[in-house]
Amino acid sequence: MSVAGLAGALLLGLTTVPAYAEPTSDGRPVVVTADGDTAVIDAIDPSSRTAGMLALYTPDAGAETRTNAFGGEAVLRALGGGSYEVLSVCTVLDSCPKPGNNAIPADGAVLSASPPEAGGVDDRRFLRDQLRAGDRVELRNLLIRRASGTLDATDPTAASHPGGVDPATGQCFPGCRGAEQLIAYTPAAGRPTTGTNDYGFEVTVTDGRVTARGGGNSAIPAGGFVLSGHGSRGSWLEGNAPLGAKVTLDGATVTVEVDAESWLLGAERAADAARGTKDAALASCLAIDPKAVDAALAEADTLLTRARDLAATEPERAAELARDATRRAEVAGYRTRESREVEGRGLWVRPIETSPEQIRASIDRIAAAGFNTVFLETVWGGYTIYPSAVAENAGIPAQRPEMRGFDPLKVWIDEAHARGIELHAWTHTFFVGIESGGGPVLRAHPDWAAVEREDVGKTGPQPSRMEPGYFWVDPAIPAVRSHVLATYAEILRGYDVDGLHLDYIRYPVSLPYGADFSYSAYSRQAFTAAHGVDPYTLTPDSPQWPTWNAWRERQVTTFVDAVRTLQRDVAAEKKLSAAVFADPTDGLGKKFQNWGAWVDAGTLDFLTGMSFGTSAGSVGQDTAVMRERVGDVPLYTATYGPLRGSSPDLMLDQVQAVNDADSDGAALFAYNQLNARQQEALREGSFRNRSVVPHADHRAAALAGVTALRETLRRATACAPVARTAEVRARLVAAERLLRPGRPAAAVDAAARQLDKAATAAAGWGSAVQPDFARRTVRDLRMYARWADLA
Repeated sequence: MSVAGLAGALLLGLTTVPAYAEPTSDGRPVVVTADGDTAVIDAIDPSSRTAGMLALYTPDAGAETRTNAFGGEAVLRALGGGSYEVLSVCTVLDSCPKPGNNAIPADGAVLSASPPEAGGVDDRRFLRDQLRAGDRVELRNLLIRRASGTLDATDPTAASHPGGVDPATGQCFPGCRGAEQLIAYTPAAGRPTTGTNDYGFEVTVTDGRVTARGGGNSAIPAGGFVLSGHGSRGSWLEGNAPLGAKVTLDGATVTVEVDAESWLLGAERAADAARGTKDAALASCLAIDPKAVDAALAEADTLLTRARDLAATEPERAAELARDATRRAEVAGYRTRESREVEGRGLWVRPIETSPEQIRASIDRIAAAGFNTVFLETVWGGYTIYPSAVAENAGIPAQRPEMRGFDPLKVWIDEAHARGIELHAWTHTFFVGIESGGGPVLRAHPDWAAVEREDVGKTGPQPSRMEPGYFWVDPAIPAVRSHVLATYAEILRGYDVDGLHLDYIRYPVSLPYGADFSYSAYSRQAFTAAHGVDPYTLTPDSPQWPTWNAWRERQVTTFVDAVRTLQRDVAAEKKLSAAVFADPTDGLGKKFQNWGAWVDAGTLDFLTGMSFGTSAGSVGQDTAVMRERVGDVPLYTATYGPLRGSSPDLMLDQVQAVNDADSDGAALFAYNQLNARQQEALREGSFRNRSVVPHADHRAAALAGVTALRETLRRATACAPVARTAEVRARLVAAERLLRPGRPAAAVDAAARQLDKAATAAAGWGSAVQPDFARRTVRDLRMYARWADLA
């Protein structure tokens, strides 16, 4: 058994003969102390720990619980048979070091309690009072379990469900589902789909069992219903209703039961899905290893057969085996995914490691998952992670306190480069943290603060209303600009980073009126001097309001121009990129971030467009909008599956969707939330092949892509007959020759023309070529042509 497999087995007591305790009367997951006291576990590996929740985090959730410091946690080590030893207990109610974000043992779990809702039970006190280091506890009903919740409405309309109506418009929110609500949609509603957006979670129930899970706007089945949750209700649904679970409605009460049959059905569906995607991949000549797929499926089938044999007599054991069968079938499915050989694979990383050894362990995990670009959070919360003379000279602490004594940035760079991974310094440009009073920057320089309209006249820096708790500096103030530029120069000159990555390169959210920025004394005086009116006296109806908006937009754009000039002067070989909002109109209208103008001016080497949607379709649509605006500039769409705790399949679906919408790759947010199962999905699936970074060398990237595509066409004659693809293959040969090292710029331009013509020819292949194969070919030819144009 592998180390990972052993950890999973220990967690659920598979290495000993299970001595299962009798389940509680209602079947809910519980922790039982040595004294017999019990507490209900509300969720297992939830995507977010909401108020009043006692959660259990297993190694599947990742390396740490990622919780805040306001709760309490007990770290457990598995002993087998459902028994655990308590290794440590710490709550915010005590004086102890780790009330949150504890490491999850590979052979154990962490019980984590959040602060209670008003009047609710405080599970932090249970952890503090009932558990001690060295105690033995039992975890029961982790697989076979039940949970219940209360519906807010069934088949809601504006008339029947006022809680689903937007008070600003008098119209229903999408699907008439309000915030923090759980809704049922049945065929009686007379609508084909729920109509919800993808900022929630839904399960489809047919014949009493969960048959599908997703983000939003699910089809309502004729023989069943859809449950749709928003916020914590969506998290509850996601964590308690796996595929195959039994779901019943009794008035407003929802009951979800997970039994052995649930796990068997889930495993069967996962295996059937993997076989289907394997057949589809082979039919379209996608480059996969069918033997590797079959090997994982064979393992799944063996486990599933054993599970069926035990279902009647040992349901808990059957559930465990079926659970393991599901995971092997899922691995088989991951191996049927497309894995491109030339694309960007970015990952944002907040460095919490405090030693070189910890950094090496993290970068090993990142490399194993297949990423080729790391955006390392180098300036955040008002601190630098490295010892900064610029900060010290400005009266700001020279380094994050927990990192003093060594230079994490240098270690991260060296270790990333040793593994062939690019490292870009990710910086918070105008956002300076959430510490009370504005953090180290504004404690040293309160006059640098960005000022919200409603805070004019108040003493001291104030946080944003629309981004609660966030403190900002004013992009217009010369001293702010000088300090940030000096910090960037320090990074570019002093470290072998591959680039500088600008985040929060904008004003704070400045809608609605009254919550807009920035009315600092400097900005008011500067605008008055230029335009003859104090902006604080303007309203959106004032004739000069558009001028005020344009003035604020220029403060951001001219600063990006200044960073570009700096970068070209001191480190021309390094790349400049920015994280921007996907909708250019929204970014400009709310935050004065005119990234379209930056693209037009050639200010950036690549963009990471932030797509916050929870479905594959929404991030694909965002990518299409951005692609149209950015032209040839490399675009890596940022997706948030790790942050949201999305299923591995959904995370891979989003990666595929952005690639199919003509992104040059995907970037995931963030490493600190990337759990073990998501890492496995990337390693076995979309990122299993090593990939060349496009932005580092456009000509080399185009050449690598052309070479790979020519080989694909050579092997794929079953999908693309030689006679039909002759022109494309000939143009690929010509382009490959023109892109070779040492050829003049004119040759590279000629290669781009060859690739454009090849894409046109491939688009006209018609029915003689398998449709999915043709679509991928056209997509990639256009991508390689873009890179050749940039070379």
